[in-house]
Amino acid sequence: MAEEDKVKTGIPGMDEMIEGGFEPRSVVIVAGGPGSGKTTFAMQFLFQGAEKFKEPGLYITFEEQKGMLFKHMKRMGWDFDKLEKDKMISVLEYPPHEVHRFITEGNIIEDIIRENGVQRVVIDSITSLVMLHEDEYKRRMAFLKTMESLRKWGCTCLLTSEAVTSRDGEVKPRFGVEYLADGLIVIHGIRQGDVMQLALEVTKMRGIAHERRMVPMKITDRGITLYPGQPVLGKR
Repeated sequence: MAEEDKVKTGIPGMDEMIEGGFEPRSVVIVAGGPGSGKTTFAMQFLFQGAEKFKEPGLYITFEEQKGMLFKHMKRMGWDFDKLEKDKMISVLEYPPHEVHRFITEGNIIEDIIRENGVQRVVIDSITSLVMLHEDEYKRRMAFLKTMESLRKWGCTCLLTSEAVTSRDGEVKPRFGVEYLADGLIVIHGIRQGDVMQLALEVTKMRGIAHERRMVPMKITDRGITLYPGQPVLGKR
C-alpha cells in the first residue's frame, strides 16, 4: 500500500515507525499501565485526524468524563470543544454501570458514523467492556462481537487497554485479546534512577513492516513525541 493511502496518526515519530501510518479500516490496540499516556495517544490520533487531515472522529468512552477530558486536552492546545461544535468530533459516554448499552446500541453508533462521515474511532477503554465477564471464554466472545461491529463500521479504530507486567518485565494487554486485532502498540514504563521513562513498542502491525525496537517516548505540553533511532536508556 502506498504511503499516501495510509491513515496517518500525526504523532511525531509514529508514522515513520509504521511505513507512513495505519492501514485503513484496521483495528489497533494501545496497551499500557495507568498514566502511561494511552488516552493522550488516542486523543492525539483523533485531534490530528480532524484538525490536520480533515477526517472526522468518534470518541467512545467508558471511563473519562467528556468535560474533564476536553479540559485536559486544551492544555495541550487541542480544542475539542470547537471540533465537536464543527461536527469533526463526536463523543459517546457510557458510565461504568451502563457499559451494556454500548453492546446494544450498535445501530445508533453506526448512524452517527454515517451522518458525520466518521473515519477514525477511539474506544477508551476495552478493559471496561471485557470486565463485564468473569469467564475468559465469554470475554473473548464479547470482544469478538465488538470487533465485528468495528469491521462493519469501516473506520480505522484505536482501542486503549490496561496492561500488566510479567515477572520478566514483559508488558501486555490484561485480557489476552490482542491477537484478534490488526495491530498492538505497547507503552512501557522503564526505571532510570529515580525517574520512570516511557518507551513505545510496536509489537504487531499486520501487513506493515514496522519498527521492532522500543523507542523513547515523551509526553510534553504539546502531546506525545517519539524518537525513532534513539536508544532507550535504563532498565525495565
